[in-house]
Amino acid sequence: MTISIQGVKGAFHEEAAINYYGEEIEILPNISFYEVIESIRDNHAKAGIMAVENTISGTIHSNLNLIRESGLAICGEVYLQIEQNLVGLPGTSIDNLVEVHSHYMAIDQCRNFFRKHPHIKLIESDDTALSMKEIAEKQLTNVGAIGSRIGARHYGLNIIAESIETNKKNYTRFLIVEKENKIRTHEMNKSSISMTLPNHKGSLSQVLSVIAFYDVDLSKIESVPVVGEPWHYRFYIDVLFDNFEKYKSMLQAIGPLTDELQILGEYASGSISFAQIHSRSNPTSS
Repeated sequence: MTISIQGVKGAFHEEAAINYYGEEIEILPNISFYEVIESIRDNHAKAGIMAVENTISGTIHSNLNLIRESGLAICGEVYLQIEQNLVGLPGTSIDNLVEVHSHYMAIDQCRNFFRKHPHIKLIESDDTALSMKEIAEKQLTNVGAIGSRIGARHYGLNIIAESIETNKKNYTRFLIVEKENKIRTHEMNKSSISMTLPNHKGSLSQVLSVIAFYDVDLSKIESVPVVGEPWHYRFYIDVLFDNFEKYKSMLQAIGPLTDELQILGEYASGSISFAQIHSRSNPTSS
């Protein structure tokens, strides 16, 4: 099975894909998330995996917008604990580093560490693993990168400093997208929805009241501006449900209250994987 990811070998997306599907997959690297979408549309990959949220940096709204516009279906999710490491060529020390290259989210997650090393200039790049690859290929002795242990091992780099992220409870949520959702109804307990609402008083509270009435749990809600319509907002919501029929009834009930309602995907929650990694990082928790 071919799984499309943004980034090159050693990226966190590859690690998340392996966690979800297992080792027996072929990874198709892409420069951008748009190319991930296109590779699925063009049948070059069975599915794609896209980061949409981090517990430190927040939601990646551009990826939610891409999924919504693509017509692909969300069919699963996986959580990955993110450990950021400072890596470089063998023999490189933190004192002789001039620059560190990485994705802006990785840099953001490690700000406190680099405040202690003001001589290092932080340079944003398109991908954590791509920065590691460039250091290895170009033999950049005064340049470091932020990334995973898997990536460092793959490109033959040394870990100069490990676990440099500011918050150790650092998790990223990835969504699995495919052309068609083949998840069976009884396996579904979560849904991701996009909606816009009429611009009048109480429109959002009406929708939320209906969701609660049908015993559906609103696990997340965020608003983003609708491009070209100043002060008009799109809502992305995630809901959890125990009863699929009640969930479907809820959708029918909120439909007339919205200007636009789009189901991005119905799938099995990845909360079990989150609980497992959270317990590993907190051995004393029950």
